Amino acid sequence: MTLGVGTVHSVGVRRLLADAGVGPKDLRLDLHEHVDHAIALALRGFDSGRSGPIEGAVSVASDILRRWRTPRPELVAGLARCLESREPHGGGDAAMALARLVSADSTQDITSAVPALVVAANESCDPVAGPAALALARLDHPGVLEPVHRWLASSGDLPYFQVTSLGEVLQPLVKRSDELLPGIRRTLVDSADDEGLRPVLTALAAWGPAASAAVPELVPGLATRNVRWVCDVLGSIGAAAEPAASTLESFVRGVRQPPRHDGGTRAPNGRRQWHGAQNAAWAHWRITGEPKVFLAFLDDVTPRGRLGYADLGRLAELGPQAMRYATAVRPLLDSPGPWTRVQAAHAWWRITGDADAAVPVLLAALEPLRSGDADDACRAAVRYIARIGAPARAAAPLLEAALSSDRCFPPGVHPAARAALVAFGGGPRPAHTR
Repeated sequence: MTLGVGTVHSVGVRRLLADAGVGPKDLRLDLHEHVDHAIALALRGFDSGRSGPIEGAVSVASDILRRWRTPRPELVAGLARCLESREPHGGGDAAMALARLVSADSTQDITSAVPALVVAANESCDPVAGPAALALARLDHPGVLEPVHRWLASSGDLPYFQVTSLGEVLQPLVKRSDELLPGIRRTLVDSADDEGLRPVLTALAAWGPAASAAVPELVPGLATRNVRWVCDVLGSIGAAAEPAASTLESFVRGVRQPPRHDGGTRAPNGRRQWHGAQNAAWAHWRITGEPKVFLAFLDDVTPRGRLGYADLGRLAELGPQAMRYATAVRPLLDSPGPWTRVQAAHAWWRITGDADAAVPVLLAALEPLRSGDADDACRAAVRYIARIGAPARAAAPLLEAALSSDRCFPPGVHPAARAALVAFGGGPRPAHTR
């Protein structure tokens, strides 16, 4: 794959270029004027019938579709053919490339690839089955259910979690939670202490209240080395996880100590010493609606008016209830780290309602959009600007330019940018066309 703005290519792409007599420095997939030539090379590779050029074609097609928004149905069809041919070297990469094209941002239509994805998802070859199932899950296609049920039934076999990324497949299937939860609940019991369960727990945390039926299986997870992830799920579920509240409070206060990551134990001494106590404190607040325990934890980790390792995102959720920490948040708007600055700006606005100090920090974090990029801090800033609304309307020209550009941005940027423009008092931008 081409990296950054240079000409570093994978071995497969180099073989494809060598077959066509093209030097590696003569193909820049980050330059729009090279795209048509690259498409022709990819199609030639797909039609070659040879593993090396096909692998290169998959890489080139994936890179073009990742960088540019103009619909390229010929490349989607090439990736589908690669799946159908059971190409051993490119099938998994082709399935993952298709999976990446399913998002609220995408302008690519992968409908033609769905039959091949359904077949691939039900194959026993995990490197292909997992990405194919992920694509179907993001499409909310019923064909994903059979392989997911099969993986859940095999939950005692840890490699299923590692190879198929079951958690990533489950996350977009929240609408099918009623059908999937019986198998998930068995998995929570079968693999309670396996590290491989953590991606599944992360998916359940994203499901939130839809995972409520699993509370009886989740509560015992507080006695396993997956306890931090279990705390996050219980907090995301909210009030329905009330049976866990007393245990969570005991963790925060140091009355009880959960298992260590390595399976060892800590002796309770009445002092908080577990590094996951913040997860437990936040979960306790989300479950009970009472912030006292969470605020007490924050008092404990705010020595001399500094926030220490407190999670600014979770602090922001408290809003005005966290007013006594505002003076500790304010200096972080000038932190040397862009991620900390953006998180602090959002927390400051949520706690104080003051957009004047927060907005300039968030606007500065949008600068990568000018070059067709969006790092973590930039993506978060777009989301927070959409929440702030009219006081951040100075971002409108840059967001409009990003939406009208042919360049792709990471998932989530376009929906958040459109939401921001609506919040500014404008209207949603039409989908990109070319």
